[in-house]
Amino acid sequence: MNDDELLARLQAADPASRAPRPDLDRLLETTMTADTETRPTTTTRRRWIPAAAAVALIAAAGLVWGLAPSDNPPTAATPPAPAVKLTMAGGANGKCRAPEVADFKELPIAFEGQVTAIKGDLITLQVAHWYRGGPGETVEVQSMPEDVATLLGVDFTIGDSYLVSASNGQVSTCGHSGPSDPDLRHLYEQAY
Repeated sequence: MNDDELLARLQAADPASRAPRPDLDRLLETTMTADTETRPTTTTRRRWIPAAAAVALIAAAGLVWGLAPSDNPPTAATPPAPAVKLTMAGGANGKCRAPEVADFKELPIAFEGQVTAIKGDLITLQVAHWYRGGPGETVEVQSMPEDVATLLGVDFTIGDSYLVSASNGQVSTCGHSGPSDPDLRHLYEQAY
């Protein structure tokens, strides 16, 4: 097949080839004589009267509603929940096994928090997320600093985040509480 045969086939298949040719002179004349100047539309005062009346009516209703005495006396803001208080058990006795999801399901308190203060043997954590328990915004852990390092295998540091679980008011140990890391967080998410 040569170029002329291919061109003939393409023209035969093209539906636009059967359309009438445009009148270029007429299109050019229409384009050149079209009025492109925009004229401002005139509005009468009468169109604004209903709109202004509606705005005034809404403003008056809002003013009356805002000044009307309320049947409900103002209520004080709800005070934040008191801090949850936990303790650390003294000394680690025995060996620990790796924590499992089933272990966490039995613990009534679990949260992720950031250490905001350490004063002597009192550690304060700002709760970022409660997995179980709550609803306090802060948790205070009472312990001797050496017990914390022994039981958790980590020293609490201001600004760091920790995953903490507890039962009977005591922080869980043996890997159930510790620095917030992906492995421990995965166990928490599966359990709760």
